[in-house]
Amino acid sequence: MESLAKDVVRTLRDLRRNPGFATVTLLTLALGIGANTAMFSVLEGVVLRPLPYHEPHRLVAVWPAMNFNVSLADSVGSKAPTLEGVAGIAHWGLTLTGDGDGGAESVRAAVVSTSYFDVVGVPPARGRGFLPEERDPERSDVVVLSHGYWERRFGADPEVLGRRIRIEGYDKESRQVIGIASPGFQPPDRRVDVWIPLHLRSGHTVATDSTWYVNELVGRLAPGVTVERAGAEVARAARTLQAEFPERLDEELVRLATVTPLLDELLGNAGGILWILLGAVGLVLVIACANLANLLLARGNAQARDAAVRTALGATPARLIREHLTASAVLALLGAGLGLGLAQATLSFLLPGLSPSQLPRADQVGLSPGVLAFTAGLAVISALAFGLVPALRIGIGGLRGTLEGGGRGGTGDRNTHRLNRVLVAVETALAVVLVISAGLMLKSVWKLYRTDPGFDPRGVVAVEIAPPTTRYQSQGEVSRAFLARVEEGMRAIPGVEAVGAIHLLPFTLSNWSFPYLAEGHTPPENAPLPSANFRIVTPEYFATVGIPLLRGRGLTRADGPGDLPVGLVNEAMGDLLWPGEDPVGKEIKVFGNEPVQVVGVVGNVRQHGMEREPRPEMYRPFLQYSWPGVVMMVRASGADATTLAPALRRAVWAADPDVPVPSIQPLDQVMADSMARPRLFAQLLGAFGLLGLLLGVVGIYGVMSYAMGARLRELGVRAALGAEPGTLLRDAMAMGMVPVGVGLALGGGGAWMATRLLEGALYGVPPRDPGTFLVVMATLGAAALLANWIPARRASRVDPAEVLRSE
Repeated sequence: MESLAKDVVRTLRDLRRNPGFATVTLLTLALGIGANTAMFSVLEGVVLRPLPYHEPHRLVAVWPAMNFNVSLADSVGSKAPTLEGVAGIAHWGLTLTGDGDGGAESVRAAVVSTSYFDVVGVPPARGRGFLPEERDPERSDVVVLSHGYWERRFGADPEVLGRRIRIEGYDKESRQVIGIASPGFQPPDRRVDVWIPLHLRSGHTVATDSTWYVNELVGRLAPGVTVERAGAEVARAARTLQAEFPERLDEELVRLATVTPLLDELLGNAGGILWILLGAVGLVLVIACANLANLLLARGNAQARDAAVRTALGATPARLIREHLTASAVLALLGAGLGLGLAQATLSFLLPGLSPSQLPRADQVGLSPGVLAFTAGLAVISALAFGLVPALRIGIGGLRGTLEGGGRGGTGDRNTHRLNRVLVAVETALAVVLVISAGLMLKSVWKLYRTDPGFDPRGVVAVEIAPPTTRYQSQGEVSRAFLARVEEGMRAIPGVEAVGAIHLLPFTLSNWSFPYLAEGHTPPENAPLPSANFRIVTPEYFATVGIPLLRGRGLTRADGPGDLPVGLVNEAMGDLLWPGEDPVGKEIKVFGNEPVQVVGVVGNVRQHGMEREPRPEMYRPFLQYSWPGVVMMVRASGADATTLAPALRRAVWAADPDVPVPSIQPLDQVMADSMARPRLFAQLLGAFGLLGLLLGVVGIYGVMSYAMGARLRELGVRAALGAEPGTLLRDAMAMGMVPVGVGLALGGGGAWMATRLLEGALYGVPPRDPGTFLVVMATLGAAALLANWIPARRASRVDPAEVLRSE
């Protein structure tokens, strides 16, 4: 221990005497270890950490591709005994007025089966969950508040339990608070303020139940049951249900019937991409360690004569090896400490701005004990990776070469040069894989941004308004009058050019999709009707956001509640239903309602995100199909449209002060947010690629500088014998570029295989895109050429007399 302590002190003294070496080494380690620590902390918090539920490994998503009604959710659960419990989930917007601290506000509600809290295994911290009889619509006027919402809106008042509050929506004007959820209990993929029970009158079947808004089904596996066994049972249940209700379940949906671990379903492709990013940042650390190994090999040759003298005085090879490994361990620990600080700063900068759509469970990310253990392990592995070979060279091989070769040009030097070139080839190959992967992701995001969304979002502000549905939904005339007042108030604002409305915000996954039967088509036998997206709009919506009218006429104010039911279809729906024909004048019967006449065709819009192709879509006029909750689209001229936000809110509250305005945001920001996840992953991979490229180029430059320094005597002799500087430059460049060429070839082959892992994360770009491969390899080759040329040019212009005199 005394000897170890002396080695540590010696290392620290050496670092203080060599600030340049210390800075480069510690900065390289801090970047490599810090980036890996930050990335692993994200992976640990998002993917590896269990869900905050009771026995989360038993929770599964049941038939994830299916949209359910309450009766179908019940039927799947009853026909699958391997599931101990099943709960349906829908998401709803409610309005809270006149209770707690503050005015009217929109409330995010999860509408769930009464068994929900039992299935997830997290009962409310105060009060109780739902009772089975509260599924009855007459008894379902109850609510459980989230702990955070209870604290924010009601000031954590315990007296709110049992109180009736004015929370309007889902067929109720008020509800009794029966419970407060546990602190921190939230779905991982979204924020929920309250939970209310799904309700349904008895006597309904899958065929007669109209509650087709249950879009998630969570189940709990019975003890000892595997996911595979439960999946097979759910598939059999789907076949049985299809035989009973063929008009509701088609073959494609039945084929998708299975169960998946709940966490996997919630994460989607984020989990796989995070593993890829961890692998990418791991390559950065390998490149960093290769750089440091080269640096220590160079220092080792300079220290070899000292090692020879110490050996002659009695130092053993084991003692020299231990001393150098101790120095490497000290460097790694110091670098890890700096890396932890860098990781914490990175997470503090990155995480607060992330939404669940960008990164689920981002609130779980932090420097946990597991992350600290990972960092300590990285420090140990890094110390061995960059320190072991140089230590062995000093302790054994380098010492022998020094004694035999007189310290210059011996076997040790030649072996060291070979190791340097191998490490350069490895660095180059890893940098190629990393930068090509980053290039593919960046090109994919670039393609997304260049994709035509179907309209022009510039200068348009999206204003979400959420009138209480119980007050407006059943009274169409009241709803129409309210919207007219809001539109009139917004048009009166200076700078506003146009105002339109749609009932669902574009570039989100919110959707209405209804079955329909089109003119000239017959109902499919033993299969459900096809479905299309359904949108409710005002006549001015299309001009406001710039959706082109392709055929026929647009909607007008004359398309009122007592007039002929009309609608528009998008180009995709028109081409699907009547290829080669004019859809104008055709009729469509939607969801069992009276036939709607198609009066026009409009352009396709990417309603659900830039990476999703447009679906068949139908637009109905608000005057004929009133719905209280809408998104006002306001096109403004001149200054930044967001400066109109206060005036826009006042226009809504002038029409009804109890109507909340959940959000006001530029439409182009909504579009950008829809691409947030691929953009985030591309930025991270791009940063790792840039870091790997810089480390690789610095490593090549360092090795070449050392190699040229070692060859100065040879170059001086050749220059004295008449060799031209150009000849010396070509020879030096050839020596440096050979390992780079090998690395480029190996890296290209590695990237050809590795980039297939990115296929699911790319949009419009093949994983083996030739253009990306060529550009990246040419760029890396040029950077390596420059890194070799600078020291080679300097060495080729050496003064022979000066070199020979120094000998």
